[in-house]
Amino acid sequence: MSHDEDLAERIRSRGLPDAVVTIATRGGTALHPALDYRAESVEVSPRGPAWAVISASGRADLVPLWTCGTVTVFSADDGTFLEWDAEEDEPWTVWSDFAAAVRSLLTDLCEDEVSDAVRTEVARLFLPGGEVEAALTPEAR
Repeated sequence: MSHDEDLAERIRSRGLPDAVVTIATRGGTALHPALDYRAESVEVSPRGPAWAVISASGRADLVPLWTCGTVTVFSADDGTFLEWDAEEDEPWTVWSDFAAAVRSLLTDLCEDEVSDAVRTEVARLFLPGGEVEAALTPEAR
């Protein structure tokens, strides 16, 4: 099994949508152009930021979902989602569910001045209809 196939299987086993598999293995632009920088693929290289976090932290339960520079969003075995910079010893943010991680991504897009219509398109790629509106409300940062 290739690295991408293994990663895709691990993401699906967490109950996450195939949109996340696309981003993790092919990059955000393969899903939507607005995700160009904010949701890059997880590099296969052990020197990539996602794998550096897993190696340095010893957290084998982490599944990397997407990166932005040196920051990676992970799914953890306990159902939480983490935002972790490869240059830090601890995660920056821990979210209790996937919708909260998506809300953070949508807030990044809002700060990048991406239109509400495009942000709604992106939200619908990740979340069921009933969760889209709440995810579109930017986080207070």
